[in-house]
Amino acid sequence: MTNSLRRLGIDSESGHPMLTWSPDEDSNAAFSGRQDRGMPRGLPRGVSPDPAAGPLRTALQAPRGTGGPVWSAREASQKVSAKPNPTPPSATPLPRPALFAITDPAGNWPVKDDLTSMEFPLFALSKSPTMEVRSYSRDGKSLTVIPSNIGAPTIFDKDLLIFIISQIARAINEGRPVSRRVRFDVYPFLVATRRSTGGAAYERVVDMLRRLRGSTIETNVKTTEDECIHGFGFIEDYRVVQRTRNDKGALELEVTASEWLYRAAMEFDVLTISPDYFSLAALERRVYELARKHCGDKPWWTVSLPVLQDKTGSTHTARRFRFDVKALVGANNIPDYRLGLDDSVDPSQLVVLTRDNSRLMVHASKANKVDWVAQFLRQSAP
Repeated sequence: MTNSLRRLGIDSESGHPMLTWSPDEDSNAAFSGRQDRGMPRGLPRGVSPDPAAGPLRTALQAPRGTGGPVWSAREASQKVSAKPNPTPPSATPLPRPALFAITDPAGNWPVKDDLTSMEFPLFALSKSPTMEVRSYSRDGKSLTVIPSNIGAPTIFDKDLLIFIISQIARAINEGRPVSRRVRFDVYPFLVATRRSTGGAAYERVVDMLRRLRGSTIETNVKTTEDECIHGFGFIEDYRVVQRTRNDKGALELEVTASEWLYRAAMEFDVLTISPDYFSLAALERRVYELARKHCGDKPWWTVSLPVLQDKTGSTHTARRFRFDVKALVGANNIPDYRLGLDDSVDPSQLVVLTRDNSRLMVHASKANKVDWVAQFLRQSAP
């Protein structure tokens, strides 16, 4: 691997020391792995790809880059070779990432969700923060979510990440320049994610940011024959640009997205989800995410209850989890999909069915499973 260019300095606004570096230009790779239909296959004019970004390195793959501002090798060499700096390195401020201002978040914008957090249980299934350290392991990959002293991010805190990645993906699709550092008003975010707009909601947004910034995700990453632990956050940093009158809430925010989330948007490693997602309860959200990712446009998808419980991140007993799933089946609230519970196999399994009845029955007829499908349709409420 070629050497990287490094530089140490102080953030001009936060006062924190910052270290940034960029691999040589030879490490650049073409974008790939686009998952979402209808998204452009190339970057539009005005959008500069992250020099360290190649094919998507998700949260459970070997990372590239540092999460700080990224310079190309040419830009960095000009900065360090033009003239010796007489001041100590600690006194040299480093540039912040360019600002992407969300000016028109209203309307029927496509809601995007990144594939990594759809597959793995990164968020707690509760409205109140939890201090529990949660671990997940499957197929040789493992992750641990370590909360801060104010708790781990919940599935409802994820709304902020969905909002950010959706706006970045929308801007890219429209040919507008984007950045990891995003500025937006809080009120449109609350409306778009179907939250209360009362005074306390603006304070809850600040608590949400604290949990997202303070908690750590650790994953096992294999490099050649060695395995190492890689830790990173849900967001890199945040700044309250405009506060409420009582100084406890936020009216306008700047949030620097984590590198893995930004790459998901840049490489279109996302899926479009229903806006009704924001009206779902915690377990409904996780089941919908898994259904959207695994079932997609297929007529049905099945998963055993033990595997489903692992993937949702539920901490309930197996008996209580089965009760919760049965309630979801009866409620029939999941957008785009019906649910059924198959007790004819051991262990029992959840059956996810498309709501497109004509397509469902065509595939069921071809697979000689009309009676099998019909029994699950009868389980769901009209």
